[in-house]
Amino acid sequence: MNEQVVNEITDRLCEEITYNTSSGSFARDICRSIAIELALENADYENQLNTRLIDTATGVDLEICGNDKGKNIIEATYAVGTVKITGINGTIIKKGTLLINNTNDVIYETIEEKSITNVSTTVMVISKTPGKIGNCSAGQINAFKEIYPGLTAVTNDTEISGAIDRETDDEYRKRLIDYIRKPRISWNKYVFEDEAKVIKEVDRAKCLPLGGGNVKLIITEKNTPIATDEVKQKVYNYINNKILSDINLAVESVSIFDINLSIEAEINQDYNIENAKDEIKEALNSYFFINLFETRLLYFDIANTILNCRSIDKLSDLKINNIKDDLILTEDKLATIKTITIGGIE
Repeated sequence: MNEQVVNEITDRLCEEITYNTSSGSFARDICRSIAIELALENADYENQLNTRLIDTATGVDLEICGNDKGKNIIEATYAVGTVKITGINGTIIKKGTLLINNTNDVIYETIEEKSITNVSTTVMVISKTPGKIGNCSAGQINAFKEIYPGLTAVTNDTEISGAIDRETDDEYRKRLIDYIRKPRISWNKYVFEDEAKVIKEVDRAKCLPLGGGNVKLIITEKNTPIATDEVKQKVYNYINNKILSDINLAVESVSIFDINLSIEAEINQDYNIENAKDEIKEALNSYFFINLFETRLLYFDIANTILNCRSIDKLSDLKINNIKDDLILTEDKLATIKTITIGGIE
């Protein structure tokens, strides 16, 4: 309870009572009791209101807000892939055989039953833990969780990927607000973007209506921004078969726009120049990807991103492709740092 609010209500009540009665000796403690009840009622009302607004709701309350809009939170998924199990010919690998990634102790289980022929066989597995933690590089699944007679070794020859984490409140809220502010009606550009992302490989999409029934869709692919011809064709086929109107659709990938960066800077004593370059490159590439499809990236924001790097104490003379100005791009370009030159501040 906010004590300041209670005192303010108490003072107002006392002033009102003194003004409207002949006696000014009305007990202040009675006014304070009324003020406490009013303050509690007001706080409860504000709390109830906050749980019903997308801007302020969290957790289950935010999910209720989203469900009202027909948008459920995106749940974590399980990583699925294949492993090669070696053992004695004829040994049955039972469904539910447990394997382990010794780098992070994530457990996987086989989801099919197979027998070993020619010393080894390939088996489908799924992570027991949802989320990105189940994704792993080749060779990381390398042991059995238990002893299985007849089975001697296991490894994943290829990476296991595709799992995603559960959507955070902030990510969910942003998606809901975007959905509300950009209504999806009659195959407008927002519908095209949503439909492109139905294809599981697609990460982000930007629709550019060109007029005269011509529509361009620019997409990125998960794990790598450059979409393959196969994924572009999937998007084209899916939308072209679904849409009823006569639309001339083109699906294109983003392309890389190389950035050569030059700065004068004071490097933090805990870093060397190569460490600083690596940190700046990672920070700026992240900033560029977050702002993908923007056609103007402000010079000040790029400088501020560099200054927020722990390796940089002072910054001056920032040049982006030899120019001290905002970065201008077309919607299909993703800026990426190619080279960084760091000189000392004179």
